[in-house]
Amino acid sequence: MATKLERVTVTISSGAVASAAVSIPLDKTPQSIVVPSAMTGTSLRFEVSDDQGATYRKLYKDGTEYTVTIGTAEARHVALDAAVFRGVVGASSTSPTLLKVVSNASPNEAANRTLLLNCGIS
Repeated sequence: MATKLERVTVTISSGAVASAAVSIPLDKTPQSIVVPSAMTGTSLRFEVSDDQGATYRKLYKDGTEYTVTIGTAEARHVALDAAVFRGVVGASSTSPTLLKVVSNASPNEAANRTLLLNCGIS
């Protein structure tokens, strides 16, 4: 059965490591992320808010902060672990599930980085 993906643009600004918060589309979960070739960082982690942005919590898997390796040499389409994101389901516009993508760049991303988060029904 085909799943309709919704794509969400995520931007990490120059001089920062965390993106602005983005809303996860209603009833969808993050499934993959497309990163540009020019990333300064080599991995990403995720922070989630289910209280309209008042509190962000790091995303964990089996007691360890969930990270994905992205490298820096080429643009990549990186699959995300569906089991980790199963609880990160998009909610209504009046109480959205918000997500931040955080680079491990040290000290920061050297320029604006635009990533594409693909969300679907898992």
